[in-house]
Amino acid sequence: MSQAITLEHKDSVAVLTMQTAENRHNPQFLEEFHGHLDAIEKHQKTGAIILTSASEKNWSLGIDLEWMSAPDNDAAGNEKFMNEVTGLFKRIINYPVPIIAAMNGHTFGNGSVLACACDFRFMKSDKGFFCFPEVDVFVPFFPSMFPLINKAIPQTFFNRLAMTGERVGAQQLLDNNVVEAVFEDEEALQTGVMEFASKLKKNRWIYGQNKSQMNKGITEVMEQEDPAFVAKMSVVLTQMMQKK
Repeated sequence: MSQAITLEHKDSVAVLTMQTAENRHNPQFLEEFHGHLDAIEKHQKTGAIILTSASEKNWSLGIDLEWMSAPDNDAAGNEKFMNEVTGLFKRIINYPVPIIAAMNGHTFGNGSVLACACDFRFMKSDKGFFCFPEVDVFVPFFPSMFPLINKAIPQTFFNRLAMTGERVGAQQLLDNNVVEAVFEDEEALQTGVMEFASKLKKNRWIYGQNKSQMNKGITEVMEQEDPAFVAKMSVVLTQMMQKK
């Protein structure tokens, strides 16, 4: 089985590169992501993480619906998986090292939530849209996704994206303070993000404390509201997907 995500250290920066055509989120993706975060925590010289994609077209298109709708996947399995998705986001928003999304392609659905979970976001303007298509594919947001997304996207702009499913480009994200900067192409993006990441050599303890306090409300919703919601949603979604 080929890797879903690879890890490369470049001086003080760890580069996580998603390796599949669409970088869909499934159990393998989550397992490898956690494994790399474990390794980076042990690598004390790492000051920042860049999350990017090897695909020329996509950064991440979100949940692997084909995997979720497989005949041998039942509601209990999908519930477990969706709780593990929340677990990854919870780890990211409390992780003691800066995580930077270098969005070098289309970023949709749960991929967009993943980008919002990161500390910083950058994008290139020559290719790639950002979108929350949930309203059109009958997949609701988890309770914690609203405050998680709002830490990265202003409420009025998110309302438009969530309720219309509209695809927006890099300049619109920059205009709404979702990304730190926009670059004209892949080379400029990777160079610019590396320059930004190389300067982030912060004390892990204080950085982790700041993140955990800043995101305390999100973590509480994850722990208190997501499990019951996911339990109900998994039954409905599994039935819907297996009817297709």
